[in-house]
Amino acid sequence: MESLVDNDILFKAACYNTIDALLIQVVTSTPEIGVLGAARYVARKAVERASLCGTPKEALERLDQFINNASVIEPTDDEQGLAADLELAAQLAGVGLDVGESQLCAVLIVRSLNLLCTGDKRAIQAMEHLLAVEEKLRPLSGKIVCLEQLAIKAVSKDLPTLRTAICSEPGIDKTLTICFSCSSEEITVKDITFGLTSYINDLRRKAPNILAP
Repeated sequence: MESLVDNDILFKAACYNTIDALLIQVVTSTPEIGVLGAARYVARKAVERASLCGTPKEALERLDQFINNASVIEPTDDEQGLAADLELAAQLAGVGLDVGESQLCAVLIVRSLNLLCTGDKRAIQAMEHLLAVEEKLRPLSGKIVCLEQLAIKAVSKDLPTLRTAICSEPGIDKTLTICFSCSSEEITVKDITFGLTSYINDLRRKAPNILAP
């Protein structure tokens, strides 16, 4: 196992039918991607609640297929303990870090993994804030990848397919819908890259140490 993926990205990629396009870039194969055991239930509920243009059944099937091929993680006692410490530190600092994100952070640290891909920008900013006060988070420096970073790599490989997928479900992620100009007839890789880069740079200003290059 090389990298971890959070529930938000699993949910959105399943709805878009872009799981492979987005995630296979950060690992050599699907089994090298780690997901929490609870992801199957949390991400499924997110799909079921979403207002999709397509059918939830297809998105759920894609989600289940991916999780079945991925490495499903159940945090150890040590990882659970570290996650609890991080959640407490976040509460004391007044920043948002939920249970799932804290567990993924703990797993990445304890198992010395390469990357954590997360669609939760609030959590990324919380990690950045805690980095200055919580020594245990130091191993996360430069190892957090946001959704827009995944998209900017994927768009250069197959813009038409990716844009069709994202624009077919405009309500799933507002940022991607804007960056892929879903209301326009024509768009270039350069235009989309510019938009995604703007969002990435804005996040990097808020989380300069935690975000991956």
